[in-house]
Amino acid sequence: MDANGERSLKILYQFQDIVREYGRGKPVELEADVVIVGSGAGGAPLAYELAGEGYSVIVLEEGGYHTTSDFRFQWAWAASHIYRDGGVNITLGTPVMLAPVGRTVGGTTTINQGNAMRVPPSLIERWHSDFGLYDIDYEELALYYCAVEEFLFVQKVDPEVAGNNARKFIEGARKIGLNADYLTRNAKDCEGYGHCIAGCPSGAKQSMVVSYIPEAVKRDADVYADCSIEEILVENGRAAGFAGYFIDHGTSEVGPQVKVHGKVAVLAAGALGTPLLLFRNRLCNSSGQVGKNYFVHPAMITVPVWDELIEPAKGISESAMVKDFEDYGFLLETAAMPPDVLSMPVVGLSSSRGSDIMRNFAKSGCFVSMIRDSRGGRLIPLDRKANNFIVLYQLSKEDFQKTKTSTVMQVEIALAAGAKRVHTPIIGHEVIESSKDLERLRNVKLRKTQIVFMTGWHPQGTCRMGTSPDISVVKPTLESWDVPDLFIVDASVFPSAVGAHPQITIMAFSMRSAGFIDERLAEKGVRPPKASKKKLPEVCAEEKN
Repeated sequence: MDANGERSLKILYQFQDIVREYGRGKPVELEADVVIVGSGAGGAPLAYELAGEGYSVIVLEEGGYHTTSDFRFQWAWAASHIYRDGGVNITLGTPVMLAPVGRTVGGTTTINQGNAMRVPPSLIERWHSDFGLYDIDYEELALYYCAVEEFLFVQKVDPEVAGNNARKFIEGARKIGLNADYLTRNAKDCEGYGHCIAGCPSGAKQSMVVSYIPEAVKRDADVYADCSIEEILVENGRAAGFAGYFIDHGTSEVGPQVKVHGKVAVLAAGALGTPLLLFRNRLCNSSGQVGKNYFVHPAMITVPVWDELIEPAKGISESAMVKDFEDYGFLLETAAMPPDVLSMPVVGLSSSRGSDIMRNFAKSGCFVSMIRDSRGGRLIPLDRKANNFIVLYQLSKEDFQKTKTSTVMQVEIALAAGAKRVHTPIIGHEVIESSKDLERLRNVKLRKTQIVFMTGWHPQGTCRMGTSPDISVVKPTLESWDVPDLFIVDASVFPSAVGAHPQITIMAFSMRSAGFIDERLAEKGVRPPKASKKKLPEVCAEEKN
C-alpha cells in the first residue's frame, strides 16, 4: 500500500522481497481461488478477468520483473534478461531455425513486435472440419477480440511514425498489384523507436507488463516474479496448485521453496514451458499428444539496399503487411531491425555479403515472410526433470515451396520499390540485382540445405485442444481431459498453426476460458452460481456494423 492506502502497481513479490519477508530457508505457503503459471498473453488477461469477478488470484512468473525504464535499446541486455535461454532456442531440422520466446513478467508480449491480428474466419472453419471443434464459434471469438482490442488500444500504424522501410515496402507492393497497407498494433502513441524486440523503451506497446498485469494488480491479484515452478499439485485426482522455488536470475541463487494451493490451477507457460511441466510431472498425456504438433511460423528475411537513406531502425519495426497470400499460407511484412539484431541473419552469409549489408545499414531495409506451416514438429525432453529439451522440426515440401514463393515476392517488391540489390539467406542467390536474377531464383529448384538462416516465431500446438481424450490434451473449454481443475491457457492449445500473429487470439481464448473457470468455481461453492454464467463482452462498434 502507498501513503494514501492505494494498492501499489509495482509488483512487490520479486526474489529479494521474498527473501526479506521469509528468509532464505523458510518455505512459502500461499493460497488462492485461482493459481496461474505464466504472465503472458494467456495468464495476464485471465488474472485480470477473474480478479475482476472477485476471485483471489495468484500469478507465478519464472522470469524477472522489468519496467519500461529497464529497456535499454540493447539486444545483448534483452537477450540475457527477458528472453528464455538467451534468445537462442532453436529447432533441429533442415533448415535449423532460431525460435526465441520471452521469459519475463509479460512473457513474449514484452519482446514481440506488437502486431495485433485476428485469425481469419476460414481458420475456425478448418478447425470445425478438421478437428470437430464446433464449440469454437468465430462470432463469439470476435466479441472477445473487440474487448481485447479496446483494452490494448489496437489501431492501425500511423504512417508518419512507420518509417521509410514500411513506406518502400508499400510502394513496391502496390506497384506490382498487391494490397499492401499499414497493419494494426497494440500500441498507444508509439514513437517509433524500432526496438520492440528488446522491450518497448517508451511504454507505448501495450504488452502485458504495462496493461493487463498492472490492472489485475489493481483488482487485488498477486504476481510473484522470479518463481520457478517444478510441480503440479494433485489431490484426489484433481489439480490443487503448484510448487517450486524462487530464484535470483542475476546470481542463480536459489531462494525459498514455494507451494501455492488453489481451487483451480492454470498453466499459461507457453508452447515450451507448459508441455515441459507436464512431462516433468507425467501428467495429461494419456493421448500421447503432449509435446507433439509443435507449430511455428517459419520466417524468411531479405535485406534490400537502396541508394537513398532509409534508416531502418527509425520507425516501427513491423508496420506494414500484404495479406493477399493468406489463404495460400503466408504473409509478407516489414521487420526493420537495429544493427545488432540485423547482424544475426548476416552471419550465415559470406564475409563480403555480410559486410556490404552492415556497411550500408542506413540505406537498407528488412522484409520478411511468415509461413503458416502445415506439418508440426515435436518437443522432446532430454532428462526426467525436463530441464533440457530439443525440438525436432522439418519444413514440409509444401511449406518449403511457400518459403521460396514468399521470398521471391519479397525480392520483387523490393526491386519494384527501387532497391539496387536484395540480399537473401539462400546459397547461390545471396544477392539479387536485376529481374534476370529474380527469374533465376523464381525458376530454380531449391534445396532446403541452401537456406543458411531462418527463424520460427510463435510456437504453438504442443498441448492441442480437441473433442476426444484420445487425440488431444485439453477440451474445447481448455480444461485437461486427464486432470480436472487443470486448465491450459496459452498457444499450446491451438490444434494447428493460426497463420497470424497469435497474441490477441491467445488473449481472446483466455477471456473465453475465464467463463468456464468461473463456472467451475461456482460448482465448488466458491461463490453462488450466476444467472448468466458465460458473460460476453458487449459488441463493439466494428461488430455492430
